[in-house]
Amino acid sequence: MNRLGCIITLSVLAIGLMTGCTSPDRDLTVKQPSLASPSPTATTKPNAITTPSVSSKDTIIQQFQLAAGKAKEAREVIPFVDTNIGQLDAATADLLFHELEQFYDQHIPSLNANFKQMLSQPGTSEKLNDLGYPMDFNNIKKDETLKQWLLHQKEGKLALDSQQGDFYWRVDYEALRKTYSKLLSVETQDYLSLRATEDNQRFSSDGSLKITRTELGERIIAAESYLTKYTKGVHKPVVTTLYQDYMKEYVQNYRYDAIDETTMKLLPEVKKSYEQFVKQHAATKSGKLVQDYLTLINQNKDVIYNPGKKGESLIGNPKDNISAFWESLNSRISQQFQ
Repeated sequence: MNRLGCIITLSVLAIGLMTGCTSPDRDLTVKQPSLASPSPTATTKPNAITTPSVSSKDTIIQQFQLAAGKAKEAREVIPFVDTNIGQLDAATADLLFHELEQFYDQHIPSLNANFKQMLSQPGTSEKLNDLGYPMDFNNIKKDETLKQWLLHQKEGKLALDSQQGDFYWRVDYEALRKTYSKLLSVETQDYLSLRATEDNQRFSSDGSLKITRTELGERIIAAESYLTKYTKGVHKPVVTTLYQDYMKEYVQNYRYDAIDETTMKLLPEVKKSYEQFVKQHAATKSGKLVQDYLTLINQNKDVIYNPGKKGESLIGNPKDNISAFWESLNSRISQQFQ
């Protein structure tokens, strides 16, 4: 299962929320570096962005918008945020933070498109693959231009990630959380915590679950906590999507480690994890949702799928009541968190 689409979707949703807070006259066209032939050196400095004299809080937001429209790299806007965000009350700091997210929204798609061309150059992908994980760009050998360019992207609080062998840049929410969280509202702090947790360890990648079912259950409850605490929260659409993805993975995206392919039944340990989840979180919306699902499992005597057609597929379609539950999952979630 390819999670790259999900990750990009979350970023776009998160960043698009605050568009209404932007000046209608704003022309945010981010100029991209030519990645096909990068030329930064170790001594290259980002273009200086003048800090405005603060006559009003709106001035900082407007000056950031102007600066962001001229920036060629993310590292050019970070010093402005670092200098000014501490002068603001939490509500206005939130606005500046969301302006930064909107800048990333404009910047990253073109950055990745050009980066893809850069990776097509002989030897570039191999140099990144040779770094292993976690990546330390300082360990790149015999290509100072590439090394410095990568380090410059990191200065912009971007992280290099990969999905099914393909490298791409994304927002480094853990870096944002460490730097800015204490200056933001409690709601945005909680939002950053959710995003940073996912960035630090994706729950699913390359078609497999990367954390335990117990850990996935904890993330479900953390997302629910945000959705119930901030019913009209500015990040609600993003967190709702994350919650939907978590819940779908929890009750639907079964693999060989969840189903007995000889009986089409849910494995006992998976069913037990549902029972424990319901017991621990009986009063939550998530607990009640999983209880509804567990009721169907019990009705089926643990059978999830029909047998597949001989010679075509070992596992067939899901049982009718299971299929109906899966198809209604997102609508159930939407109703719960209206």
